[in-house]
Amino acid sequence: MGYLKFLGTAGARFVVARQLRYSAGTWIELAGTQLLLDPGPGTLLRCRKVRPALDPGKLAGILLSHKHLDHSTDVNIMLEAMAVAGTKRRGVLLAPQDALEGDDPVVLKYARRYPARIETLTEGKVYEIDGIEVRAVPHRHGVETYGLLLDSAEGRVGFVVDTKFTPELPDRYTGCDLLVLNVVRREWSPDIDHLSLPEAVEIIRAVRPKLAVLTHFGMTMLRGKPWELAAQISDKLGLEVVAASDGLTLESSRWLR
Repeated sequence: MGYLKFLGTAGARFVVARQLRYSAGTWIELAGTQLLLDPGPGTLLRCRKVRPALDPGKLAGILLSHKHLDHSTDVNIMLEAMAVAGTKRRGVLLAPQDALEGDDPVVLKYARRYPARIETLTEGKVYEIDGIEVRAVPHRHGVETYGLLLDSAEGRVGFVVDTKFTPELPDRYTGCDLLVLNVVRREWSPDIDHLSLPEAVEIIRAVRPKLAVLTHFGMTMLRGKPWELAAQISDKLGLEVVAASDGLTLESSRWLR
């Protein structure tokens, strides 16, 4: 049975800097294939500290949505760990072009010898990793950023990563059985390229997944008690909505009912 494990749920500079929530990524297992999304600060340590511990040497791939520090700081060490401490070339890295090239790439050239394959995320292309089809959804977030759709025998899983809300965004996640949304702010702000809670509700209402998960919280969301906010959304929409917590594991039976 597949699952998601939220190694960390921090989503804004203050929450990350103070480690009010851990800032590690999300470990994914679907149809027997293990992936890691957005290895932020502390990811390798969290892999070893959770119970049962997670073995990066079993990862088939690492997915990097964008190069901001809270999503990418552990990408190089996780590439080495995926390569069994650098002893084998193995695994796949999917990342935006500006995380790999240009003036300020975050994936070191030194670490690029570890994965067996590196591919640049672009809209419209389908990437295959050990039976999982991965599609990139372009987002608006200051740097090149992509949400992700993962299709496998365990349904369609969508990750609405950091983004400014746009009217077409809900349609891009049509058909998701599980929808994970990065919700940094409780209230809308015009000059912030992150989803607010009302915008997340609009997306969930339109997509109507079997299970929606809120994560990547900023201070206003933490003060609002995200588990209570998620329960209110569930009651309002008649859908199962939960707030992620550090270490939360969700098995695929939750979204394949």
